[in-house]
Amino acid sequence: MDNAPFDKAKDDLYLLLNRGYPKPYALRFVGDHYGLKNEERYTLSRTVFPKEYILETKRKKTSLNEIKGKEVFVDGYNVIITTESVLMGKTFISMDGVLRDIRNVSKKHRITNETIESVALVLNLLEKYRPSYTQFYLDKMMSKSGKLSEIIREEMGDRGIKGDSETILSVDHVLKNKDGIIATNDSAIIVEVKKFIDLPSKVKISKGT
Repeated sequence: MDNAPFDKAKDDLYLLLNRGYPKPYALRFVGDHYGLKNEERYTLSRTVFPKEYILETKRKKTSLNEIKGKEVFVDGYNVIITTESVLMGKTFISMDGVLRDIRNVSKKHRITNETIESVALVLNLLEKYRPSYTQFYLDKMMSKSGKLSEIIREEMGDRGIKGDSETILSVDHVLKNKDGIIATNDSAIIVEVKKFIDLPSKVKISKGT
């Protein structure tokens, strides 16, 4: 990635968003203006946010200590895919302070060794900090989501973590209407909830990477 055009596009997009321009239009404008490639536009969209959103996100972010004895609802694929990206060295910190990935996996996700390791690393944190109940939600339309949900459920049982994992059709909608702490790095969910935790960043810290 040529950093000079990207950095200029980043500055311009931040300016436009703070002036109230809709993000899709502003992103297209600066992307076209600086001739950014699709992967650069994807990263840019996940990097830049308006100041008001950034401040609100930082206010909502919780620590691992804060999940003790609380209900935690996990955006399964979001957390697991981002944690996989931590293992691959393909993450970055957005302007809102949240760790995000550059892989754009979407529905192409497959269960790999990194997936299994990512599940273990996330559950290590939950085992240590002990929420009162942890509920994983996985997108039913994703390939092998039932198998992944079963793996998570069995691992939770082996570790004595109270909770469950299930596949559902509308993960975003369900999470946006929960009152507990939401584990997600998805800005569309973060903007709608009261508290969230960035679990992949905690995994990254625990691994010292």
